[in-house]
Amino acid sequence: MNDLRIKIALVSLLIFVFATPSLAATEVISAISIEGNRYIETAAILNKIKVKVGDTLSRRQISRDVRRLFATGFFSDIHAEGEHTQDGIKLIYVVVENPVIASVKVEGYDKVSKKKILPLLKLKAGKVLSPRLEREDINTIRRIYLKKGFYQVQAEVKTSMLDDGRVAVQVLITEGDVTRVKEIQFIGNDHFSAEALIDKLATRASGLGSWFTDSDVFNQNKFKADGQLIIQHYLEHGYLDVSIDSLHLMLTPNMDDFYLSMSIHEGEAYTVTGVELQGDLIPSKQALTEEIKLEVGKVYALSKMQKTLQAISEKVGDEGYAFVNVTPSFHRNIEDHTVVVVLDIEKGREVYVDRIQIAGDDKTKDHVIRREFRQHEGERYKASAVRRSQERVQRLSFMKKVTIAKSSTDHPKKINLDVDVEEGKSGKFSAGISYSQTYGIGLTGSVSEQNLLGEGYQTSLSLDVGGASNNYSLNVRDPYFFKDGVSGSLSVFRRETNLQSFVSYKYLTQGGSMGLGFELNEYVRYGASYKITNTTLSDVPATSSLALRSQEGRFTTGELTQSLSYDTRNRTYHPSTGGIQSVSLGFAGLTGDRKFYETTFNSKNYFELTDFWTLRASLQLGSIQGYSGLDAPIYRRYSLGGVGTIRGYDSFGISLVDPATLDILGGQRKFISSLDFIFPLPFMETAGFRGTFFTDVGEVWGSSGPVTQQVSVANLRGSYGFGIEWASPVGPLTLTWAVPTHRQTYDKVRKFELGLGQSF
Repeated sequence: MNDLRIKIALVSLLIFVFATPSLAATEVISAISIEGNRYIETAAILNKIKVKVGDTLSRRQISRDVRRLFATGFFSDIHAEGEHTQDGIKLIYVVVENPVIASVKVEGYDKVSKKKILPLLKLKAGKVLSPRLEREDINTIRRIYLKKGFYQVQAEVKTSMLDDGRVAVQVLITEGDVTRVKEIQFIGNDHFSAEALIDKLATRASGLGSWFTDSDVFNQNKFKADGQLIIQHYLEHGYLDVSIDSLHLMLTPNMDDFYLSMSIHEGEAYTVTGVELQGDLIPSKQALTEEIKLEVGKVYALSKMQKTLQAISEKVGDEGYAFVNVTPSFHRNIEDHTVVVVLDIEKGREVYVDRIQIAGDDKTKDHVIRREFRQHEGERYKASAVRRSQERVQRLSFMKKVTIAKSSTDHPKKINLDVDVEEGKSGKFSAGISYSQTYGIGLTGSVSEQNLLGEGYQTSLSLDVGGASNNYSLNVRDPYFFKDGVSGSLSVFRRETNLQSFVSYKYLTQGGSMGLGFELNEYVRYGASYKITNTTLSDVPATSSLALRSQEGRFTTGELTQSLSYDTRNRTYHPSTGGIQSVSLGFAGLTGDRKFYETTFNSKNYFELTDFWTLRASLQLGSIQGYSGLDAPIYRRYSLGGVGTIRGYDSFGISLVDPATLDILGGQRKFISSLDFIFPLPFMETAGFRGTFFTDVGEVWGSSGPVTQQVSVANLRGSYGFGIEWASPVGPLTLTWAVPTHRQTYDKVRKFELGLGQSF
């Protein structure tokens, strides 16, 4: 439409020029004027016009000027007129302005918030309305909705003229329904089933799992990335020649569903027959050979190649070479499908770290980050120290993302480390409902701050009330109370429990503790704490066991505890490799009425069996023993049953029991061992769901009042079953189905267990 107007304007000018003989000859422009403008200043329009007074009249230049004015979007019509004067041609540009926007109102949005739409729109009050801005905003709205899978979305702009000549703009959005993936097909997958390949995709077809995750909402970029996930899957199984030939998308006419297909060229799986090293073999060929994870005689695996490249780069980097480059090349034998992998190592130059520069720490003090570093300024570059530094900073609970990059300096043998941190939310507030079949329904709430004053101080206040328990606690911890990683902690607490459906007493304990923690090396910590508690055991029936009645009353306990832990987990949340081992020794009797000592050992180890399965092996040992003629407190003795001990048994379901009164007395020794095969639930892993097949075994023994039980294989209890864990928005949810085995006379079983909230 604009082009037509330009043509009409130019034709009018040409008719005028050539219809007048005096103007047909070469004429000079004597003056330029603008007519019809109301909001746009004349000077601003003239600034866009290239024709100047004194120029020879040029139809081509006038045409360009008209187009240039139209391109501003300020005008709905423009034409040029010529007026003959004694001095030459007076050139007149007659413009019709687009109206100014008085207001913008967006309607029809529901699935996308107003905050995500309005800031991106170019139609705003005070701007000049133009068809170009309308088209751009309609396309912007479509892009916003397409990212969320709304392929049915429609947007239109309506205007209404106001009395003052301005317009009110109304943007109407019709969202429609989300377009979902109905089916995913593969072409050319001879060696892997469609089900096996679909498990590797982020995009999923509509099903039960997609109800939780919206993974069936179509996203074109995500589906393209899925092609790379398929290639990685094939490379993990030796298919070096794999490629994705094409991705096909078919949208149904009503835009309700997508049908997706992926065409794959698989090739054949290659077996590794040799791994060779060449180039800069530093520190030595033997040392680098030890870092090779690829196995000769076995099928090539991408993950092992990646680990090899990382390990060799770090080994060479530990010698001061920050710019190591390890390039693999593959020498295939197509006939027998074997491959020799050659790794070419370029060490680069040896460098020292000049400065460590930290950015992004808006709240956190600089020294809080620096104290986690194991690579220091002025030292020779060491790749493993840089990696460990990044891991330590990343493990800070208030850090969301940490990256370390190398940058050059004026000195060829010095580099800077640029540390870019993205801080997460360090403060948390939560409130909700907790439930377990042991403690019943309760209310939970907590307030915590993991980076108080930007100094890394950790504080928390929590409560758990209702049901069979009322618990309150306040904790403060300084990870660097002293230099060199010595932590300090302080806590006060009050716990009141009424479990008379399980045991024949109530107890209330309150007190406080203080402690220090020492970092002996990167993985080993030593801790020492002293706790003072005042405990009241009450409501013991007169018919109860003498061993139980003898402990009724109010007692003060002063307990010194020392602990040693060794933590090699790859991450603290859902680890897949490494483990944590800890041993603690508690001694009560320096102050207070109670005299006992307790020794415990805990071990959890994680083994990544496949990309899908993780094995968790757990072991718990405990011993508590009174001295100086006093027994260990009955509320501290051991009883087993439930999640965290032996599933399939009730809380306090495995214990030493007085056969005359059936009172639960607890044992002085315990042993628990568990194996969990953990896996992400299909279609629901991104929603925080995990499944586990497990088996537990354990036993309690010792002497309590009239009961003495020796450790014996015949007394071992066991169970096996299946569980589901979900990190739900209201707290951790655990469902467990277990079958108890080797049940004894006084044991209590519970085959199904449900826990929701922080108290469980």
